[in-house]
Amino acid sequence: MIIARQMDVRANIKKYFDIAYHGEAVVVPRKQDRNVVIISEAEYRLLEQLKRASAYNDLLTDGIGKKGKISVSAKENVKARNKEKLSVIKNLKDDWNGNGAPAFSDELIAKISDLIDELMIQPEIFPTALGTIQLEYDNSGHDHMEIEIGLQDEAEIFIVNYNGKESFENITVSTAAINDRIKDFYG
Repeated sequence: MIIARQMDVRANIKKYFDIAYHGEAVVVPRKQDRNVVIISEAEYRLLEQLKRASAYNDLLTDGIGKKGKISVSAKENVKARNKEKLSVIKNLKDDWNGNGAPAFSDELIAKISDLIDELMIQPEIFPTALGTIQLEYDNSGHDHMEIEIGLQDEAEIFIVNYNGKESFENITVSTAAINDRIKDFYG
């Protein structure tokens, strides 16, 4: 993060946009604490995803919290928590997000449940407004991977690297294919 005066940003806007594009936030102090931050679009999208994920997680956690905690080993606890999240997602009704999102089919819930049983590393699980389920992973290199799974035989993989580079890929939905992508992601 760097701090730049408003007049410096005006005089050298390309320079500061380039700095932000390459991953460094530019803070511009303004009167009455009305500061602004210049960030890249990739960084903004990541923040939006994290905000959305947090809102979904709150929704799911509220549903899980009513059922109580499960006492098992740490790895099994994450798997059990994911199963509990799926049961909450299964009970979401049409328009669960207030924007017309559809309810989730039993077939999709079963498909994700079977995957969870076999995944080498458990993801964070989130419902999407498209009626799909998203599996999310973050590695120690600050990279982020999303695997969006619906009723189709293909899943969409979206990766944002620490430097903002994005990649998309479609793969056949199978435990082996997804575990291969997880291995690649964690190196």
